[in-house]
Amino acid sequence: MSFYGGDINIFDVSVHGFIWEKLQSHGNKIAIVDGSQDGNCITFMDFLDNSRKIASYLQGLGIKKGEYVSIFSSNRHEFAYIMLGVIGSGAVVTPCKDYYRENEVLYEFGITKPKVVFVDEDRLAILEAAKGKLLFLEHIFVIGKSRRYKTVEDILEEATAESLAKDDIDPENDVAIAAYSSGTTGLPKCVLLTHKAVLLSLQSQFFISGGGTFYDDRAMYHMSGFLSIFANLQIGRKIILEREFQLQKLFEDIEKYQITVATCFTPTVIEMINAKNAHKYDLSSLKTVICGGAPISSFGIKEMRRLYKVTFLAAYGMTEGGMISVGPITEADKMGASGKIEPGVEVKVIDLKTRKECGFKSAGEIYIRSSQVLKGYLKNAEATATAFDDGWFKTGDIGSIDEQGNLCITGRLKEIIKCKGLQMSPAELESVIIRHPKVADVGVIGVADAICGEVPKAFVVKADATLSIEDVHDIVNRNLSDFKHLRGGIKFVQSIPKSPTGKIDRVQLKKMS
Repeated sequence: MSFYGGDINIFDVSVHGFIWEKLQSHGNKIAIVDGSQDGNCITFMDFLDNSRKIASYLQGLGIKKGEYVSIFSSNRHEFAYIMLGVIGSGAVVTPCKDYYRENEVLYEFGITKPKVVFVDEDRLAILEAAKGKLLFLEHIFVIGKSRRYKTVEDILEEATAESLAKDDIDPENDVAIAAYSSGTTGLPKCVLLTHKAVLLSLQSQFFISGGGTFYDDRAMYHMSGFLSIFANLQIGRKIILEREFQLQKLFEDIEKYQITVATCFTPTVIEMINAKNAHKYDLSSLKTVICGGAPISSFGIKEMRRLYKVTFLAAYGMTEGGMISVGPITEADKMGASGKIEPGVEVKVIDLKTRKECGFKSAGEIYIRSSQVLKGYLKNAEATATAFDDGWFKTGDIGSIDEQGNLCITGRLKEIIKCKGLQMSPAELESVIIRHPKVADVGVIGVADAICGEVPKAFVVKADATLSIEDVHDIVNRNLSDFKHLRGGIKFVQSIPKSPTGKIDRVQLKKMS
């Protein structure tokens, strides 16, 4: 059985046209406070003017509709208006991960072949090292200071928004953003998102829940990062933008700016729970914490509610499908509870063995159908064809839905461990092991076994030096079926490798085994 989240407003406009109109209505109020630049602020009107100037300048360079322009930068307020400006020019913006080295830049740029790159001054050396192999690259503009290249500041002084060409965007078919998948199970794929898909995601409760002031340190190259910025700009909420997560900075910002809503990944929640100095700050303004990226345990939710007196919202989304579900959860909810299916999104569950549709509360692969789903993967027709089944996008995630549309994510199809024909999810084992008071973090993978095919192996970070291998075996053996026992072994490690969104990097774990 499928569940439809309900109807949603569908705007027949471009992303930039919609946001520009909203920006104008918010006037000269402060839009973004940039923590990476000592609290430098930009108003809604200045943001509007800057993004329109960027759009006009790119058109003046001869950048045509549908061509690619990349941004290679860490979080800063310029990133946001450059991104909107690129979209406003008719081009497709393709954000590049800020931690990439030369070979990784070459891989992604080799797919999109951007004619223009806006690069943070701190990453210019990496781009220059790759430049000789980027024969399609025509223009480099530096965000910050540069003596060799034209800067964004130079563009804003030269450009005028009056020369901006008339909008001729087809929202349903024209691509606004080419973002990359996380790459935790293989090479990243370039995900094409239309104007319509982006606008639908901007209406998600994940981004606009609560009121007051919004804290954001999510990387802006990531889907949840750029969508949260655009969503909060359109509703007129002040954003406190940080370059990266640092616990002390988060606490300082909450106290200084009276932040009411914070969005974070699961590792942030874990650090907040374990914080020893939270009592030194006035954190009483914080009312809502929205968490996504990876499941969080019932213990984690309970502790967040106890320590910070907040409403805790969980969410589930992906680059390919936007925000799929969001909603308040408590410690009484199951591990993996991910809120309620969003309006405009239809979800069904497919049995892993029979490949037939499941009933409510039965686990299987999550399929989604929505106008906010990707148009396709750039230059990868095979992956695009494989990703869809009769109009439904196959998420590769395992979970269930109930009659009220509550979604629970329990694992990842590609991560399933198959032992003697039986299947288990690493997330299930992790949710049991993390309950041990002496365990700080854990990751589980399947390892080859001559008799069983695969058996689970756990990588464990100690919270207490006295934790033993026997302690870990004991909590698993007492709580899980025999075939789920850790016959692949247990290895104590200093940390669990994770993506910037908090997902366990099982490719790296396999290299550590």
